[in-house]
Amino acid sequence: MSPGSTQPINWGPVSCKKRYSFSAFWPHIVADTPSRIIARMQPMTFRPPALLAVIKESDFSVVITTGELEPAGPVYVHVNDAFTRMTGYSREELLGAAPSLLEGPDTDRTVLERLKSNLRAGDSFECQAWNYRKDGTPYLVEWTITRLRHDGEGLDYFFSVQQEITNLNPAQDRLEGQTRRLNALLNSSGAKHDPITGALNHRSMLLRLQRLIDQTAESGSVTGLVSLQFRRLDRIDRAFGVETINHLLSDIAKRLGNRLKPEESLARSHDHTFAVIISAEADAANDADHHLMKRARSFIAAVTEKDFEIAGEVLRVEVSAGIARAPTDGRHARELALLAEELAEGAANTDADPIRWADHSIKEAQRQEIKLEGDLQSAVSEKQLVLFYQPVMDLENGKAVGAEALLRWPLPEGQAPIGPDCFIPLAEQLGLMDELGGQVFEDACLQLRSWQALEGNAAFWISVNVAPSQLRDPNLAARFVDISRSIGVSPRCMKLEITENALEFDINCVRQVIDDLVAAGFSLALDDFGTGYSSLGRLIDIPFNLIKVDKAFVWQSPDGRGAGVVASLAQLSRHLHIEALGEGVETPAQEAFLRSLNYRFAQGFYYAKPMAAADFAVWAGWLPDQAHVGVATT
Repeated sequence: MSPGSTQPINWGPVSCKKRYSFSAFWPHIVADTPSRIIARMQPMTFRPPALLAVIKESDFSVVITTGELEPAGPVYVHVNDAFTRMTGYSREELLGAAPSLLEGPDTDRTVLERLKSNLRAGDSFECQAWNYRKDGTPYLVEWTITRLRHDGEGLDYFFSVQQEITNLNPAQDRLEGQTRRLNALLNSSGAKHDPITGALNHRSMLLRLQRLIDQTAESGSVTGLVSLQFRRLDRIDRAFGVETINHLLSDIAKRLGNRLKPEESLARSHDHTFAVIISAEADAANDADHHLMKRARSFIAAVTEKDFEIAGEVLRVEVSAGIARAPTDGRHARELALLAEELAEGAANTDADPIRWADHSIKEAQRQEIKLEGDLQSAVSEKQLVLFYQPVMDLENGKAVGAEALLRWPLPEGQAPIGPDCFIPLAEQLGLMDELGGQVFEDACLQLRSWQALEGNAAFWISVNVAPSQLRDPNLAARFVDISRSIGVSPRCMKLEITENALEFDINCVRQVIDDLVAAGFSLALDDFGTGYSSLGRLIDIPFNLIKVDKAFVWQSPDGRGAGVVASLAQLSRHLHIEALGEGVETPAQEAFLRSLNYRFAQGFYYAKPMAAADFAVWAGWLPDQAHVGVATT
């Protein structure tokens, strides 16, 4: 049998009660596999029946990669024929390549981050994502990935089952069939509970939820899933560390567990998300809905009525809930779980009721989302988005020496504002950031020219944010140079802010673009330092002129635990001869703390909120008739 064959594998006599060596399958994998890949592969242990059950399905793609999650990441060590047909790459091209080979403009980076988080926690992961074939055409794929470990040597591999669904609707029979096929594989990893909280893990939650749905299908009972999403726990994680956040999650689980009824089950479905499985024994749907709403409010109250006290710190959490029901909203566990999580996330982004239902209004929400995409595309093409400016203060003389340009989307009066945390990621997903980033840079250059023309403002500078997708454009430096020259501003007065996240992917390509920008004379600022993925090695290698210490640490200063991080980063910046800026300054005490550590710059609401160009000129004390209202024109 060839390595990519989907014919059954002869495992010989086995007993399903044990885990068996991969040696029976190994010869078929390594046949014709390049020696450079064999060197990275070790004997693996699988559960043969689970593996057979998936591989023998010819319409599914099966992939095995090495188990690295840190750079340079995993590489393919086995692909079957279905995978080569789906991607357009030959087996020889795929083996030894990284899965990022299939990424493109519409690949959702947040999905990749959730994938890594689940795999690090030992959980399987299921999702839909856009990949790209060899010829560049996109395709939508639905996949499940799970970790397989060699018990004797602690070696990890990732096993993935995939199916293209570009031209399919998520029909009920397809979801049901896939759930049946993958249940055996999901069970193979063995773990059922989250090691931090003791609650069910995501995989076990899905299995228990599906069993309850199936059991109550004939009785007319309602099975509910309440997803509880805890907001801003990442800030607590960054400020206080992993021990504190784990302690907090454990305490949250205890409070929720104390509210559980005997027939209910608690799960930790994701890093900062819990879920409760509820059976509502009621004759009428309205009675069941009332019961589920009452239970959801009880769980929210359990974690919000009283603050948490951990290691001498008083911590308050914010939580939102989403409720999905079977059979009203679906009959499949994965479907309900995703829906409940989406609703909880939606409730988190509103000041209204922290609980959201899954009902027919979801279709309206989807229509609104499609409309929003169209509106944003029109706004970008018609240049409707505008820049606001927030001053950057020099702590040595107390004066505004620069400003950060921040994008805003003005809407007609009466319409709810759409924040940049919503439309910027959407612009990334729609592939609009190259066009939008060019507009931002040009408008900022025009405004800088008008402000520098004022007496005493020759050294004033403006910083603009550069999106990760822009840094993958090899012509970015040339484009920015052409714009700045045509307007007549010096590149050294245009600071380019780069987030740590931008340095995680395609680092070789990104590094070349960064080198070109530096060679052209642009200054670089590392934004939100301490919250992303860059290593100190990259901070040393890449010639940043400024590091912007994230506001999460400044907010926890000078009396909180963030003060130690702020102080350490001040010392680090001095040793590296890089100037430091503290973001999010809101109080005189925070400013004084930064001064005591010799921070050069500060930024935050303590000085001013972001404002339109004309308002900035008034705030700065420049005469109104000397400053252009809005963005200057050529």
